[in-house]
Amino acid sequence: MSIPVDLYPDYVTYVHQELKNLVASSEGLESTDVTIRKNAEAELDKKVKKLLNSGVTIHTALDTKLQTQSKTAVQSKIGVNDIEGALVVIQHHTHELVSLIGGKD
Repeated sequence: MSIPVDLYPDYVTYVHQELKNLVASSEGLESTDVTIRKNAEAELDKKVKKLLNSGVTIHTALDTKLQTQSKTAVQSKIGVNDIEGALVVIQHHTHELVSLIGGKD
């Protein structure tokens, strides 16, 4: 069995967190109470894993060309300094997140 390579980790991390938030909301597993949230986290992780393993297809607005260009731009403009940066691109006419870079690394 081969391990899938995540070509767009910043975007995928965001999508995964959004999925987790949706599952938490629909299953009543969200809470502002730290103790309740900590206990619900394990249950939530199980539910998300089960959903992902079920073969569900998640459609996104990711523009892979723009994502690659965004990553290159952030890396080249920031350089080797200890400075970090982020880049988010939202299509104004569709309000869709098409690119997301969370830092130069």
